[in-house]
Amino acid sequence: MDAEILGLIVGSLVSLGAYSVLIGDNPISKITENIYMGILGGYIFATNWDFINKNAISKVANGEPVYIISILLSLMLLGRLKAKYLWISRYPVVLTVGVGLGLAMRTTVMADFLGQIQATLLPWNSFNNIVMVIGTCVTAAYFIFTTQESGAYKYINRAGRAFLLCAFGVAYGQTVSFRFELVIGRLVSMLDPRVSMYTYAFIVIMAAILIYGYKTNKIEWYTGR
Repeated sequence: MDAEILGLIVGSLVSLGAYSVLIGDNPISKITENIYMGILGGYIFATNWDFINKNAISKVANGEPVYIISILLSLMLLGRLKAKYLWISRYPVVLTVGVGLGLAMRTTVMADFLGQIQATLLPWNSFNNIVMVIGTCVTAAYFIFTTQESGAYKYINRAGRAFLLCAFGVAYGQTVSFRFELVIGRLVSMLDPRVSMYTYAFIVIMAAILIYGYKTNKIEWYTGR
């Protein structure tokens, strides 16, 4: 059995365990959640350690002592693990927040302010550009709360609200379609001819465990009531 098939089998088992929460909170779904959180924690630890090793430790070993400062600041963060040394961890946190805030203010002005204005000032040479410019203007006018909703502004206000509803609807539709893509992707992997018999076997085994636990009152279904 190669690594790809083993990965598909494990993925099928974990997916079924995760989706079992749809019929109620049960031990199988909880075990799956714990496995997922454990793997996620290990992955985050491994990637962070790799980042520190590449960007600090290896550079110090190559003769760049300035990166000792970043290593010391990283070690100071471990002071949060004990209340007695909690104050030590505040210095790297303050430094990180300050630097991050300064960089964010610089990039936010360029991306979220000037960039948005430049993206809106489009030539009126196509229907899409016309809709984009008009929609942006009337949507911005909708949030002018110091003007009474009367006269021409009443229609501008309603047009802005309509554009907002369309934008929210599109965003919601994209979110739903993305979730369906995830589910369909998992189903395709689980029903792969190479592992489909394992998927069916897992379904039968899980159903038997849940039915037995429910009938013997060893599993209490969570109904939200």
